[in-house]
Amino acid sequence: MYSTIKQYYSFVERLKKEKALELDMTLNSVKSQMDIYMATAGWQIKGKGKNVSYTKEFNGKPIVIGFRCNLLDSLGGGGLPEFTHDKSIPVRNLARMTHFRWNDDPTPSGWTLDQVMKEIQDFYNEYTK
Repeated sequence: MYSTIKQYYSFVERLKKEKALELDMTLNSVKSQMDIYMATAGWQIKGKGKNVSYTKEFNGKPIVIGFRCNLLDSLGGGGLPEFTHDKSIPVRNLARMTHFRWNDDPTPSGWTLDQVMKEIQDFYNEYTK
């Protein structure tokens, strides 16, 4: 009986390793796709590693925003993608320009990436005047 139980725990351990590998590959793929998306909107990647940031000049002033995507099991479909903004900017409007849903996510609630990006671009264009 012990060997049967041991097989189960070996199976569970393999699944954990496979899950960690798949998560890493998925996050790398999302980051690469996001880099392309942001580049088409005129943003440049800043730095490397897990903390992804993008920079763009608005009216001659550099703006940096961060990007992250949480893929916890409990988040289901599209994870929890979000932009982070400089907290020194004292504007409540930035709160609605953080979380978004992916453009191809059929979920009817929340703003899509394109909608949030338009809001970000419009906001920073006005903010830097």
